[in-house]
Amino acid sequence: MKIIPYESRFSAGEIVANLLIRKNENIHENIIKNSDNFVAFAIPNGGVPVAEGFCSVLKIHYDLLIVRKIKIPYNPEAGFGSITTDGTIILNNPLLSQLHLNSTQIDNAINLTKKEIQDRLKFYGKESISNNYYKDNIYDKTVFLLDDGLASGYTMLAAVKMINNYNPKKIIITVPTAPLHTIKLFEDKVDLIECPNVRRTTWFAVADAYKLWYDVSESEVKEIIRNSHYYLHKK
Repeated sequence: MKIIPYESRFSAGEIVANLLIRKNENIHENIIKNSDNFVAFAIPNGGVPVAEGFCSVLKIHYDLLIVRKIKIPYNPEAGFGSITTDGTIILNNPLLSQLHLNSTQIDNAINLTKKEIQDRLKFYGKESISNNYYKDNIYDKTVFLLDDGLASGYTMLAAVKMINNYNPKKIIITVPTAPLHTIKLFEDKVDLIECPNVRRTTWFAVADAYKLWYDVSESEVKEIIRNSHYYLHKK
């Protein structure tokens, strides 16, 4: 029988937070003592309602961490890397070596992706944010990274690389679902990864872990953060 563990992304975030509390009492105690030492970053779009549920349990704040794939010119549904909010780039070099793209094609794809990120930042009223903002909100803090699930994990790898640039105290990935092979990918890259629904399977889809699955729109993300008690940066 197929098990559908989550009613929605919001409830998935609540479940992940409660799992974290049960398994890591010291983290919860430290949040209660001083929640300012903790911050969460949600990867839009699907990670934002997850963050709302997660932060409503832990009573901490979150911000957006936009990650966009660098699209293959002749196959824009696929990507050969990712770029984050602050311009951090991670490339899938094994794949890139097979694509036979020239340097101009690679540079053009990277520049296009950077423009997409700037457009998204402007849409969310965050175009004026500087790297000092991330230093102030990440340095020596415990950072939770949230999405609605991991598949290949490449988006989250880029997020981890960005956060590490600002010297956090710890990085903890908290996601509702992921395949086991992707979980293992992060075991030596972050301090902790909590995932209530680990699938031991080769074929994997994040959507299978949810009863109510749909693509979260940017307008819904904007509405969520506008009404949020936990969103860190408001225009």
